[in-house]
Amino acid sequence: MALDVNIFYSHNLDERFKIISEKGEFLSRIKYYGFYINLYALDHTFVEVYYNWYSNKLEEIELLEPTDERLHLFAAFVDLSDIHKK
Repeated sequence: MALDVNIFYSHNLDERFKIISEKGEFLSRIKYYGFYINLYALDHTFVEVYYNWYSNKLEEIELLEPTDERLHLFAAFVDLSDIHKK
């Protein structure tokens, strides 16, 4: 089932985060200036969650296209250990 973007964005920020935390799969985290940006997969869609560590608040949740150049920022932190297990 594909994520319905219009329905997803019709929810407020806290509701979107609840959906992601319950149904999404955490993939990676990066630090970017004053933010932790967590990358999740949700219904075959990449989602970025922006958390401001100075204010201790969730600030934004954005959908990310699979072709988006920002994805390479997360690549160094993806755990591939399961792939190499026998």
